[in-house]
Amino acid sequence: MLIVGYILLTIAILIFSYYGISVALKKYDEAQKKRAEEATAQFEQMFIFLNKRMLMFLFPITALTAGSLAFIITKQWWMGLIFLAVGAIIPGWFINTMDRRRRKKFILQLVDGLMVMNSCLKGGLTLTQSFEVVAEEMSSPLSNEISLLNREIKVGVTLEEALLRLEKRMPSEEMTLITSAILVARETGGDLTKVFSRLVETIRDRIKLREMVTTLTLQARLQSIIISLLGPVFFVVVRKIRPDHFDVMWKDELGRIFLIIAVVLQVVGIILIIIFGRIEI
Repeated sequence: MLIVGYILLTIAILIFSYYGISVALKKYDEAQKKRAEEATAQFEQMFIFLNKRMLMFLFPITALTAGSLAFIITKQWWMGLIFLAVGAIIPGWFINTMDRRRRKKFILQLVDGLMVMNSCLKGGLTLTQSFEVVAEEMSSPLSNEISLLNREIKVGVTLEEALLRLEKRMPSEEMTLITSAILVARETGGDLTKVFSRLVETIRDRIKLREMVTTLTLQARLQSIIISLLGPVFFVVVRKIRPDHFDVMWKDELGRIFLIIAVVLQVVGIILIIIFGRIEI
């Protein structure tokens, strides 16, 4: 009877493991598909068209590569796990960084684009024709976004809806000002050339103010980065010099509690530094 019990228990464990692994793999596959779809949509907004299957393959490969290299270099399994998690975050961080840089470049191009449109309007062209000139004369990303706006207008989308879609794709206070100014001027019959001149001055002043704030807060941001890295760097250096230095912390229960508290406080401190360091303009 005891042998039969062991056999039944083994069969139950195998069945549970099989279905558990199947459910876990299914959930993982769904999460990867959702992540790949979001990344594909972000790339398409940047006019970069990639295969979704390639992105699904790229995300786990990046994580496994980072974790494997960290384990091979340091010979520490926990470093491999840490860099495995870092490698899983890197693709999303890279995509978001590309998107932020593209949006920043778009805002910087708005001044030149408005000046071109202002010149076109003074030369007798219509607003739609001035958009076409901007799409031809300016570089990416402004040219791509305005070209898409022109194509939407040609297929029957109203100017108001096309501008609102552009504002949704490239959300910023500058784009909101431009959209509102154009729509209000068209409804009230205002002079768009004067409106564009004022918008150029306003956006240029905002860009200068943003650059000034970035320059003035550079030292504080560098200090926050250095302070955030002091703890982890100290830990790694001491472990290299004296591997047994922290053994008393690992082996003692109170020491492990202090280590957990230190890690939590370090993470909380970094988050607070990031939050307090943000300055919205």
